[in-house]
Amino acid sequence: MKEYGRLPVKREFSQGYKRILHVFGSWNNLIKSAGFEPNPVLFSRKYIANDGHGCDSLSEKIIDDWMFARKIPHLIKEKYPWNNGMTADFKVGEYWIELFGLVGQLKSYDCLMKIKLQKIKEHNLNLISLFLSDLFPHNHLQDKLDILRKRSTYL
Repeated sequence: MKEYGRLPVKREFSQGYKRILHVFGSWNNLIKSAGFEPNPVLFSRKYIANDGHGCDSLSEKIIDDWMFARKIPHLIKEKYPWNNGMTADFKVGEYWIELFGLVGQLKSYDCLMKIKLQKIKEHNLNLISLFLSDLFPHNHLQDKLDILRKRSTYL
C-alpha cells in the first residue's frame, strides 16, 4: 500500500479476489483488518422506503414508495429462478421489475444487464424494465406499472 501511496482496489486483485472473499468475507473487511479505512463505495448511499424496505438508490425508493402508496404488495431483491445470485429490484406476482439506472454509465453494469436480460428471456419471465427517464424529469410510473394495479392477486 505504501508502494502505491493509496489503498488497492478490488480490480487490482482479480486473480486472488475469490480467496479474499473466502477468508475475509468482503473486500472492505480485508482493508479494515489491515488497519485502514476502506475506500468509499460507488453508489453506496442507501435509502429507506416508506414501507421500511431498504433501497439501494433514491430511484428505487421512489418506485417502492409509489407501489406502497397504491397498496401494491411487492418484494425487493427477489432471487431469480436461476441459481447465480442475481436478484430483481422488485417482484409483484408474476412480474419482475428492474430499474436499469446505470445503463450506459459503467461497462461492467451494461455487461451484467445484458446477461440478466438474456436469462430473463430464456426463462420466459414477465419483465418490466424501468429507466431513469421513467422517473426524471417527469414520473412515468403510472404508465409503466399500471398493469400491477389491474391484477387482483399480487403475491
